[in-house]
Amino acid sequence: MMKSTINLYVYAVFPDGEIVQAGRILSRNLNTYGQYEGFFRYSSSYLDHPKAYPVDPVHLPLADKTFASAKSELGLHEVFDDSLPDAWGRHILARKGGLERSRFAPAHLLSVLGAGGLGRFLFTEKERLPGRQDASIPFDDIFVAIQEAGKLEQSIDTETAELQHLLACGSSAGGARPKVLTRKDSQFWIAKFASRKDIHPKLFVSLEEAGLTLARMAGLDVPEFRRESVQNREILLVKRFDTTPQNGRNALVSFRSLIGVEDQYSVSYSDMAKIVRLYSDQPGLDLEQLYRQMIVNVLLVNTDDHLQNFSMLHTESGWRLSPSYDIVPNVFQLEQILQVNGKHKNITPGDILAEGQKIGLSLHKSKSLLQEVVERISGWEKVFAGSAVPPSHTGKLQEDIRSRFKIFG
Repeated sequence: MMKSTINLYVYAVFPDGEIVQAGRILSRNLNTYGQYEGFFRYSSSYLDHPKAYPVDPVHLPLADKTFASAKSELGLHEVFDDSLPDAWGRHILARKGGLERSRFAPAHLLSVLGAGGLGRFLFTEKERLPGRQDASIPFDDIFVAIQEAGKLEQSIDTETAELQHLLACGSSAGGARPKVLTRKDSQFWIAKFASRKDIHPKLFVSLEEAGLTLARMAGLDVPEFRRESVQNREILLVKRFDTTPQNGRNALVSFRSLIGVEDQYSVSYSDMAKIVRLYSDQPGLDLEQLYRQMIVNVLLVNTDDHLQNFSMLHTESGWRLSPSYDIVPNVFQLEQILQVNGKHKNITPGDILAEGQKIGLSLHKSKSLLQEVVERISGWEKVFAGSAVPPSHTGKLQEDIRSRFKIFG
């Protein structure tokens, strides 16, 4: 029977590798979905620590008090839910913890995740410093993990013994398609590969490689990435930016957590800009980055622009907008999730400029950056070809991108 109450001690890893107890989570009433209760309290040792900073600057300021979560469907604060992967990775975690045939809450998954997640947090049900876990598998085992992923997608009854590599990295970055954490060349990466359900085996690896390449050309800060082929299977490696050379961690908080709304379609890029202005150590640079990414997303039909795909990153120098990630031209959807001047579709240059001013840029700066980004990525077709984006499955997408460049050209 699933526990109706979960107590978790939360430990935090600083960028220099020091680990301290940050506080405690209490999740209760977990046997009644939609009526979960969640609480968090900082430990006194963390509050007194010279390097302490709020784990969520909006909802969990440094204070000696108990904070109640407003999310009854989560039973904890969203910043801790950020440590969990999305659909694919949660399925793996549930399998790892023997929860897959039960109704479980995020706190149950965090207990399984333990010390193996992305970001700075380590979770344990016992008050003792957890051992550091490297949830990354060696890159030499990637092909085996791909095979395991195929078996799992084919049948949910796959034996646990057949999933040893996936279970080892059950803290995968998640998403609806397979991803695992891996080590290659003494560095830490997220490895993304095709799903059995994909309409073309190279489609999404090619689209994301092209999207990240164009984003970098547009002046965005993107993580290092590389494409690999293992036994004729295409893999995109994206370097993690939560890890540090000192075996420490940087903190990540998604804008889903920071903004905390129920309906993401009601949010605009300028709403994210308000958070950036309040908490970024270099708001001017970050607001420009946010504006550039909005332009890239609109031009390249990257319409999966939900709040989980934007984050603030905390390093030794403070909070900054994180590098851009998950920039994938979308073959299925034309409408942006985030609003641009109150619109989700049929976005014009005037809408971009208006949203730029709401973000906090002058009209002159907004015009200059828009022109610059359009010019920098106007050769997108060559980039698509260089990334082997299959024309047979992206004809409509490429037509849509061409039409957008005509409007913005």
